This record gives sequence, structure tokens and C-alpha cells, in this order.
Amino acid sequence: MTDQLVVPVILCGGAGTRLWPVSREKMPKQFVPLIGTSSTFQQVLDRVTCEGLFAPPMIITNSEFRFVVAEQARARGVKATIILEPQRRDSAAAIAAAAELAVKKDSAAILLVVAADHLIPDTEQFTAACRAALPAAMAGSIVTFGVKPTYPASSYGYIRPQPAQDGTPVRKVEAFVEKPDEATAARYVADGYLWNSGNFMFRAEVMLRELARLEPEIRTAAKGAVDSLTSDLDFYRLAEDPFAQAPKKSIDYAVMERTALAAVLPVTFRWSDIGSWNAVWDAQEQRPPTPCWWWRSSMPSGSRTWSGNSRPGTGPRRWNTAASTARGASTRAPIPGRAIRSSASA
Repeated sequence: MTDQLVVPVILCGGAGTRLWPVSREKMPKQFVPLIGTSSTFQQVLDRVTCEGLFAPPMIITNSEFRFVVAEQARARGVKATIILEPQRRDSAAAIAAAAELAVKKDSAAILLVVAADHLIPDTEQFTAACRAALPAAMAGSIVTFGVKPTYPASSYGYIRPQPAQDGTPVRKVEAFVEKPDEATAARYVADGYLWNSGNFMFRAEVMLRELARLEPEIRTAAKGAVDSLTSDLDFYRLAEDPFAQAPKKSIDYAVMERTALAAVLPVTFRWSDIGSWNAVWDAQEQRPPTPCWWWRSSMPSGSRTWSGNSRPGTGPRRWNTAASTARGASTRAPIPGRAIRSSASA
């Protein structure tokens, strides 16, 4: 095994407005303890601090969140490089800036890009997946983590992998596909497609080379912003004028759907992007009999209604048959939109 350390890049600038009123523009969901007693951002920090595998993380956020990012990282005992975007230009520009900064320090840098608001409860499985992806990333692949579906989700994008070759766990990507309807999602699951988790591992210089080929404006903007980087206390600010020239594109659209270097590591750990109140509810390992603090305290008094057979914003509670039976609950109709399950129990 190589002694090359992986640099985690945590994307931490989203607004998370789908979980209003708890998640707001000024305090989005990644900083709120929606699941457990720590925020999802802090849980991500915990996942990427494995000694011997990860270098200190790089966090991409914006000026409004800089102090809460610093405070929550400090509370976790994590020393991170905090990069401030002057404005939101989507994930491709943020990742390009991180890669530019990384190669200035180490031309052979390996980056692991993760979102600050995703839930992966099993840190050991996540760490094992990162170790499994590392050889392919070092060899020049841009590796994404494809979660084995446990139900036909219509809220996620999918990845169609090529058959495994040479006994290696990482496969070439045949195609990325957009969020399907439920019938198409059921066919995808039957055909062995994977959920697109939006987590990536790659050599920084490989990503920059692909950006220069596929999206030169993004590469040029990121390079200019990093070349004129300024320090501000414990933070680093990307230069505003060049960064503003980057087209707003996700890394999926800018690179992953167009590159010949895309690869996928199939994984079975539990994962959710916590993109809805249904997802928050379903991610709770133990569901409280009374409203959680963030529900009880954030809703107007006239709208605080709750019963044992319902949950915020969803009407009657819906249960997954297998999961409910495993918990000793009564068997009911499957959830058509459940956002997180354990593949091991499927």
C-alpha cells in the first residue's frame, strides 16, 4: 500500500433551503445537528481524519460561513485549510480551485471530494472504500463512489458501470444517467446501476488537465483566483474578479459525464444526501416519540402538530417492509421514496 496521503476537500457552501425552516440561508443544514448530536459537517470531519490515510482537510466555503466552519472544526480538533469563495460558482469551480491549490503544494496530490451535508454512518466502511479507490486514483482514474441501491429511488442520479475486469473493485463508467421516474429507477436497480453519491477521488493534476480540455474557462478562472489568493486571519480568500469568470457548472456536467477517465467503486455503506424531511426522518436510527428540538422550536405555534402516526410534511407514516420487520415493527407498504437504508440488511 502506498504512503501517499489523500487530501480531503469538503464542499461546504450550499444553502440547503429544502429543509426550511431548520436549514436557512444564514445557517444551512450542514451546520445543524439534524442527525445525532453533531452536525453533518462535523461528522464528515470525523470521517476524514484517519491517521495514515488522510492529510489535513481543505474546506471550500464562503465568507458568511467562515466562522461557524472554523468553530465546528476546532470543536472536532481538526486543523483545516479554509478557502473562501467570493461567490458561488457551483462545484466545478470549487473543485478546480482546490486542485490548483493542491498542486502548488504537491504536484502528485490526491484529492477526495466530499459534500458537507451527506450522511454515511459507518466510518470504517467509508475508510475501507477510500483505501480501495486509492490505487485507481493514483493510476489516473477519476473515481466516484457508487452506492448499491436498496430501492428504486427517483431522487438520485444513477451510474451504469462496466463489468469488473482483472479482479479489481473499481470499474469503468459506462454512463451517468439523470434522476429517473420510479418505473425507470426500478429497471436501473434490476440492471445493476448504482446511485451517484457525488463523492470523488482523483489526482489533482488529472482533474486540472480534464478541466483544461473540457471546460477551459473554469480552469483559467480557478487558476487566476488561486494565483491571487490572499490570507485573512486563519482563512484564504480566492480572488474575486477571476473566480467570477467561471461558468456555473457542477462537476458532473463539466467533467464526469464527458471524461473517458471516469471510474466507479461500488459500495454498500448507508448513504443519504439528507435532501428532504423524509430523508431526515428515515435517517434517524431511533425515532423519538415526541418532536425533535429542531422541529418543536422552529415551527410557528399554530403549525406544530404531531402524532405517533405522522411526521412533519408527509402525512401518514410510511414504512419500509424489510426495515420495519427487522425492527420488530408491523409490516406495511414499502416506502416509495426512502432516502437511506443499509445495503447489508436489504
